[in-house]
Amino acid sequence: MTNFNVINPYPFIYHFRDPQGVCFSIIKGENKAIVVDCGYGIFNIRELVESYIDTPYIVICTHGHMDHSSGAYLFDEVYIPRLDEQLYIKHNGIEKRTKNIESAKKLGLIDETYNCTEYINKKLANYKLIDNGTILDLGNMHVEIIGMEGHTKGSIGLLIHEHKLLFTGDAAISMIWMFLEESTDKETYINMLKRVMKLDFTHFITGHLMTVFEKEIFNHYLEVAIDANPENSIPVTFQNFERPNTYQYAKKFGELNIGICFQEPKE
Repeated sequence: MTNFNVINPYPFIYHFRDPQGVCFSIIKGENKAIVVDCGYGIFNIRELVESYIDTPYIVICTHGHMDHSSGAYLFDEVYIPRLDEQLYIKHNGIEKRTKNIESAKKLGLIDETYNCTEYINKKLANYKLIDNGTILDLGNMHVEIIGMEGHTKGSIGLLIHEHKLLFTGDAAISMIWMFLEESTDKETYINMLKRVMKLDFTHFITGHLMTVFEKEIFNHYLEVAIDANPENSIPVTFQNFERPNTYQYAKKFGELNIGICFQEPKE
């Protein structure tokens, strides 16, 4: 089995990072478990997940981007944020999967024995849609779906009320991408941060880092988003994500770099 990095920051949380740099997590409840995100789908993470879980479980994707949702086909019960349904469909088509295979080959993550054709032509998972405000009972804890629009219009977080722990996916992260076609404008993202900061949580886990962050980091996200403008930022272009009028602004807080990539004006 492919090696994955894993941390166990709480007795009921396992947080993994796959060889492509994407994280997924297991929330283990008494009667039920939740798998948060499922990667690109190149590696069979179902085998890994089920080695940690001995109860029924569901998969919830924090947003529709393929690095967090393309592994959905591996699982039986998958939920996609309602407002990201079309993004999920787009990101799990032949074109996106072909590019991912090419990238995995360049990185040496797969060899000639890997069945690329099967992966590229995988059908969509038999998914269901999930709405903001949904509360899931895991037996000894309750998980609420939190709208976290910005990175994508349908991005969600998962808040474990009893433990004041929030999973943010890519919706609140050290270098937020806000320039994509599916991103909201910066003001919407700022308003989301202000709203989520009022929620009762003390720590959060993101979709690409093996760290449990304290809530106060949200203040830095907010400060950076408010400060960023074309005059104090640098123009940037990302391969395969070319968008006009894209800028990057970053600021250092102690040892932590916080940044935002944004488009202004937003198209």
